[in-house]
Amino acid sequence: MRELSEIEEKNKKTNKHSLLFSVILVFFIILTFATPFLQVFFPVRSQAVIEATELYERVEKSRSDIEEKLTTLLIDFQSKKIDLDYLEAEVDKHIPILNKLEKESETLYLSLNQTKNKEKVFGFRTSKVFFANLGMPLVSVFLGFFLLFLFFKEEDLFFRKVIFAFSFVGMITGLFYLVWVFYPKGDLPESAYITIQLLLSTVGALTATIAGKYFFALSQIELKLKIQDLLSFISRDIKRKYISKQDRPEFISDYLGEIKKLSQK
Repeated sequence: MRELSEIEEKNKKTNKHSLLFSVILVFFIILTFATPFLQVFFPVRSQAVIEATELYERVEKSRSDIEEKLTTLLIDFQSKKIDLDYLEAEVDKHIPILNKLEKESETLYLSLNQTKNKEKVFGFRTSKVFFANLGMPLVSVFLGFFLLFLFFKEEDLFFRKVIFAFSFVGMITGLFYLVWVFYPKGDLPESAYITIQLLLSTVGALTATIAGKYFFALSQIELKLKIQDLLSFISRDIKRKYISKQDRPEFISDYLGEIKKLSQK
């Protein structure tokens, strides 16, 4: 009884661990495939960036309006629509305002860039852009590992090779872009792109070669089966239905002789 209770307790613990593992695995799968869609929950621009941009654009518009007005006054003076005194009075009135707006514009531009930098996530300008670039590489890596799991379960040699090739491509491609997403220096070096292209080209060529050999072997098997059917028809049906009993020994001798000749070629 004691041993039985111990076994039952072990089974309960095993079931609990199995259930916990299943829950974690399902959660991880859901999180992985949900990552590409997390971007929809983030705005294109944060409220802080929107406010800083609007303030900077408002000041820039005021500055632009004054510059345009001064340009118009100069044109009017050249065309003698206004006199020099009026021009000087307007210039003296607007130049201090223009200088003030230019300084304010520079300050607001720096503030806007600082706000944008604060909003960046791993170098991407917003969380929306970050998750948009993170999602698909993460899914690619997951599918690569899933295919690797199927590789160890599959018994057919051809499909094992093909599954492994696609698993390798999925993992390498996904990991490459995951590194690119979190790479601190902007973009990866050119040598990294060349290396990944060579790897993927090599795997693609190997996969095509394996698939070609497999389908060629299938065609050869199909041809052998057709030849066997033909030989069976010649050796059985023709011998019984179309050749008289006294000619059968000669037919069999000639038939075996031809088979021997074919096998020697």
